Amino acid sequence: MKNLILILTLVFSSFYSNAQSFSLEHDHSTIQVEDIDKSVEFYKEILHLKEIPSPWPENKMIRFFETGNNQQLHIAQVNVEDYGDVKVNKILHIAFAVNDFDGYLIYLNENGIDYMNFSGESKKIQTRPDGVRQIYFQDPDSYWIEINDAKH
Repeated sequence: MKNLILILTLVFSSFYSNAQSFSLEHDHSTIQVEDIDKSVEFYKEILHLKEIPSPWPENKMIRFFETGNNQQLHIAQVNVEDYGDVKVNKILHIAFAVNDFDGYLIYLNENGIDYMNFSGESKKIQTRPDGVRQIYFQDPDSYWIEINDAKH
């Protein structure tokens, strides 16, 4: 009888654990920067991200931005000596889709932002096999940003 109870307990607990759904959704990403004010200006002026209140209003060394669909980008000024340098390459990038890709390219040109394709050719647009156009440029801390015309 003890064995039967043990077996039934194991069977039902395995059904319960398989039935759980955590429904993970992306919430936010955080990047470290050297000069918070310079970075905040870039993300507001060049990317037009809306700054939102932080849960730590007294801490001016971390700022929050809305990136759409209930997602956020957090920008934190840190002492590189405490946390170390970040190795930034183009494979590690933040991507944003725009509804007026050509207009955004004009805007970048007007603001002196040098964009390129993934290969690094200046002022060149890359087109993916599915037809989505992409360009890349860097923020003040050398993080790579992709702008594309993907329709989600």
